[in-house]
Amino acid sequence: MASPNHVDNAIYELLSSLGWGLTTGFPIGNGRVFWVDGLAGNDGNSGTRPDDPFATITFALTQCVADRNDYIFVLDHWQEVVAINITRVHIIGLSNYLRPNSNHSFVQMNAAADTAIFTVTALSNNCEIAGFSFGGGATHAGIENAGGTPMGLHIHDCVFGHSFAGGTPQDGIRISVNATNIRIEHCVFLGAPGGKGTITRDGIRWLCGGDPLNGDIENNTFNALPGIGVNFAQVAAATGGIVIKDNIFACESDKQGAAITMEATTRGFIVTGNKALYGQVTAGMINNPYLDNAIVAPFNAWMANYKGNALVDPA
Repeated sequence: MASPNHVDNAIYELLSSLGWGLTTGFPIGNGRVFWVDGLAGNDGNSGTRPDDPFATITFALTQCVADRNDYIFVLDHWQEVVAINITRVHIIGLSNYLRPNSNHSFVQMNAAADTAIFTVTALSNNCEIAGFSFGGGATHAGIENAGGTPMGLHIHDCVFGHSFAGGTPQDGIRISVNATNIRIEHCVFLGAPGGKGTITRDGIRWLCGGDPLNGDIENNTFNALPGIGVNFAQVAAATGGIVIKDNIFACESDKQGAAITMEATTRGFIVTGNKALYGQVTAGMINNPYLDNAIVAPFNAWMANYKGNALVDPA
């Protein structure tokens, strides 16, 4: 297949040989590609080549067209607050995949003030976010949807709360309104202080009056969060169809529901293959790390979840 006409052949051939490169979705014949370098770019550049990048993701988004399947590749960055307002756009941090001598494998992002870094809006359907290390504001998350109801959001291969990114986010990802068919996978959530990170509460926190339907939370790592790993703290009674599987939780303390907590209106979830661990904080895990308060049928299905080395049903 021919290379896209907006990337010259030499650059295209280089990118195509980069492995992970571009299994995250290098666009072959789809949409347009825009490049961002927050440290060396300029929003007056063409933005269509890695050697002539924009300075901000925000400006790159203004060059995208809804549902065209455009890509924004971020080479380097540090501080920006971004509202994603384009459907079917991919925002991918590349970092040392184009700079092999870089000392960090993710593009580091921090909020300039007490805000989220990426805000997902009602115009963010079918978007992808990957390859970033997020800090965040003290009462916010690295990624949140305070004012929108996205569908089909894919967040993967990100680190939340890494101390190098800067800031002390309250949560890693926060769903505050509603969100449907969201996939969160292969991310790491680092708690403060035991997780050697900066998140001060939950890894993934759902606190919304809407009814998110369907989605996957899988193959993530939650390290010593002061709050809860995956916390469905509030959702509407119609919520359902979400799969939580194959995640690892290193619990900060021995408390009930420290790994996964689902409050009364959660329903029809599948929870399987998760592993909740403990370390020197407790000699043995006394409390059940899984808590299911569901009171609305269809109830949630649990199978093969571990507490330490033992299989356990939820409390």
